[in-house]
Amino acid sequence: MDMFEYVMVLVSIIVGLAMTHLLQGLVEIAQRPKRMKIASIHLVWVIYMVITVAFWWWWQFKLQLLPVWTFQAYLFVLGYAVILYILATLLFPKVLDPDLDLDAFFYDSRGWFFGFNALYFVVDLLDSRLKGAEHFASLGLEYVVTTMLSAVLCLGGMKIRNPAYHWGVALFILLYQTAWAFRQFGTMG
Repeated sequence: MDMFEYVMVLVSIIVGLAMTHLLQGLVEIAQRPKRMKIASIHLVWVIYMVITVAFWWWWQFKLQLLPVWTFQAYLFVLGYAVILYILATLLFPKVLDPDLDLDAFFYDSRGWFFGFNALYFVVDLLDSRLKGAEHFASLGLEYVVTTMLSAVLCLGGMKIRNPAYHWGVALFILLYQTAWAFRQFGTMG
């Protein structure tokens, strides 16, 4: 087992827990005999997180190119995975009460969700840099601008309750990040 594989063991457990939490939430909604009040904006963010966690796992393969693993790099990648886990858990409560209004739940916890999402985008910039100057440069100005824009939009989402704003931010980030991932990371290596 090389250092990359060793480091990714704990990271994979944390990311796996994030995906598990998201999928359990979706299954629990589907299995309810009594329909829950489902927030479509909430489901957009859940879909975004499922896709983000899956792509994040794919993107981290580039870390195998790190010539030397330091404890600081290990803690950074571990912290990055923890941010994903926190984002996933903020979308569903530990127990889904049948009378829970997921729309109200989302808006009540949006400060934490958008705060961690903004942090995720900033950490993503640092992570891309950690993978090397050549890798970071290959992502281009579009990556830097849209990543920072996404972070700023998330900071706005912490305070703004307007549903139109939230729909715009959710759809922009979901569609853009998904398109970006398919354009940039079609193959591993």
